[in-house]
Amino acid sequence: MSQFRRYTPVVDQLRRWLNHFLMLLVVVFALDAVVVAFFRGFRLEIAGHVVRSATIEFPIVGFFIALMLLFLVQGKWKESGLLLASLCLSAVLGEVMLHVIDHPWSKPVLKTWLEPAELLGFRLPSNFEGRGIVDEYIKTNSQGLRDVEHEGKKEGGTFRILGLGDSFTFGWGIKLEESFLKQLEKRLIQEMGRPVETINAGVPGYGLNQYYLYLKHIGIKYQPDVVVLSYFADDLPNALEEEIKPHEGFLDRLQYKGGALHHSRFYNFITSAAAVIRVRNHATQVDHMRNMEIRRAEWGRIDHPLITNEGGEGPRRIALLEEYLTRIKGIAEDAHARLVVMFIPDISHLYHPEYQNINRVLRQLTSTHEIPFVDMTPIFESSQELSTYYLFPKDAHTNAKGHEAMASALTELICEGASSPVSCRTAGHAGATRASTTSKMTIPN
Repeated sequence: MSQFRRYTPVVDQLRRWLNHFLMLLVVVFALDAVVVAFFRGFRLEIAGHVVRSATIEFPIVGFFIALMLLFLVQGKWKESGLLLASLCLSAVLGEVMLHVIDHPWSKPVLKTWLEPAELLGFRLPSNFEGRGIVDEYIKTNSQGLRDVEHEGKKEGGTFRILGLGDSFTFGWGIKLEESFLKQLEKRLIQEMGRPVETINAGVPGYGLNQYYLYLKHIGIKYQPDVVVLSYFADDLPNALEEEIKPHEGFLDRLQYKGGALHHSRFYNFITSAAAVIRVRNHATQVDHMRNMEIRRAEWGRIDHPLITNEGGEGPRRIALLEEYLTRIKGIAEDAHARLVVMFIPDISHLYHPEYQNINRVLRQLTSTHEIPFVDMTPIFESSQELSTYYLFPKDAHTNAKGHEAMASALTELICEGASSPVSCRTAGHAGATRASTTSKMTIPN
């Protein structure tokens, strides 16, 4: 008994220290959550080490665990039970409410975007509805495109445009109706006075090889009048393949965040809210979004000889790029369609001519082969603020205004060459894109 009494003060002291420590953790996690939620998190450099906090999940979970342990250490069993019960009740009520209001954030969130596919290597899933990586609502049609349904045979009098591209064409980070293809559709309906239909075949991660194969085997069946190829700096592969094997990285098919929990509306809502905060704080978490010098250095570590003038592989890569362009143009012309090429620059290459060699190469090749071309670089460089046309600092993709600028450039490119009875009402208007256009085009009847 005396031995127990001897240890009692030590146990009490430990309990007091633990009580103070848990109270400190509760305060720290609460402050961290506030800073992350309302002030884009924080980033500190201490003795060469970087300490940062930009996601909400860790401080929130840490707060509730620390608070629960604090109640238990203080012997507040009733309070800890009430806390646990209130969390469970909130989850149940939230689940019921979200089933009623059908909030977009309550849709499943994809952990992996894509699924393996024959011929193209990978593709978007068919008939999917959910949230994307940034904050965009994703809905795909039965053909696995982020678009409405399209019949293979177009209606008489309809002017149809097929868009080939990667995540920029797909509409990464924006609504479908904000994408340049859908804005182009609206503009041309007004300009041409006839039905216009755009088909969005953009898939994140696609490059020239997929554009070529998709147009050759699938896209041309849509009977397009114009094929818009949106070229990004890293779209050129190392070779030309007539078939790409299914991508091993997507063999598990679609994966949702939370596994079986993705069936819960409440879980999806919480996950979506956390994702929105994480993307908004992207610059705090990822250095190459905070500092464009770091992003340009990242490009420099990758072998892209056409982006700069460096690299002994330049002539071979130029010949490969020319081979792709001539083949794609040939497929389009055999189907009585016209190819248009639009170059979309990486955000870090703006205002840096030394990283714009690919622009000059594309301009020369499209001029040689009489392919209408527009370079968005000078248009995006017209603003000194990166956030004018890009999702910066959240993401390096173009925002809705950037897509509006691309739609405007393509409208002008198409309307400048209109010579048929259905010519654009404002054909020939001057604009910033004229200097970047290498050839004009004639709109089919």
